[in-house]
Amino acid sequence: MPEEVNKTEVLWVDAQDPTESEIKELEDYFSIDKHNLQELTDEGVRSRIDEHEDRMFCLLNFPNRESFVSEGKMERLAMLVCTRWLITVHKGYSDLTCAVYKKIDTHGYFSLSLVPSTDIMLYIFLDLVTSEYYPVSDLVFERIETLSREALGLFRQRSRIAGSSIGLQTIQVRERLVALRQSLSPLREIMGRITRGEFALVQGVNLPRFADLYDRTIQLVEVVDAHREEMSNIRDILVNVQNITTNNIIRVLTIISAIFLPLTLIAGIYGTNFKQGLIPDPASPSGFYIMIAIMVTVAVTLTLIFKQRGWLSSGA
Repeated sequence: MPEEVNKTEVLWVDAQDPTESEIKELEDYFSIDKHNLQELTDEGVRSRIDEHEDRMFCLLNFPNRESFVSEGKMERLAMLVCTRWLITVHKGYSDLTCAVYKKIDTHGYFSLSLVPSTDIMLYIFLDLVTSEYYPVSDLVFERIETLSREALGLFRQRSRIAGSSIGLQTIQVRERLVALRQSLSPLREIMGRITRGEFALVQGVNLPRFADLYDRTIQLVEVVDAHREEMSNIRDILVNVQNITTNNIIRVLTIISAIFLPLTLIAGIYGTNFKQGLIPDPASPSGFYIMIAIMVTVAVTLTLIFKQRGWLSSGA
């Protein structure tokens, strides 16, 4: 830690998995109260931004580009922002903080501001967090396109639905979209509050930059909602495929029952005792074959009738 921070400089302290002694050092150096210290270290579920006197606390929960689609992993970044210093706390390696460092190291502040300021730093972090959603959304869209093709393939070849895992994949993608929507809504609220000028640490000249981020979050919410609509369409296709498959099974069983019922009736009547001459003589060898011929005739006749009426077609 430097002995003091000059007025023309901004101190950024990034704490990865801070120990108790490091937390104590931050607390003493920056005079952090217990409430702010607890916000930095406690796990948070929902992104938010608050202002406490001369400092601002911002918690960001955003998807991990590498493992969100497959595992649903989210990253957490806590920030405490003051006039001349900024603290970020996170668990494990953070691609985001490394990206911020590389961006500042490569381009500096001069592309955004002639004088370093913590609100510019906050803008850089929020800009990169918002940008993380675009590749994640593209990966989810690719999964949706794949599921859509598989669903249409099942609609054409319904015999494959029993061995398909598309149902579980659909549920997984829907869960990812819900997680994206739940993380985007509070992020949009953060951008909106900053754009409305609710925080004294954000200079008025930088508000249009945050307004641009606010517009981008609105676009991302609309994109995620469109993806959820597409998933609803895929779900409807799967439900229709399942219903048609079930109806076909019931229809086939009904047709088989309709064919065998008269055969059972004939066999029952033939097995009943009648006077000689009313039915073929059971003692005669020709009696059995006459009964079988009658059964075959009835079965073939019913099959032809069902086929003529279209009840045996696979598209019914």
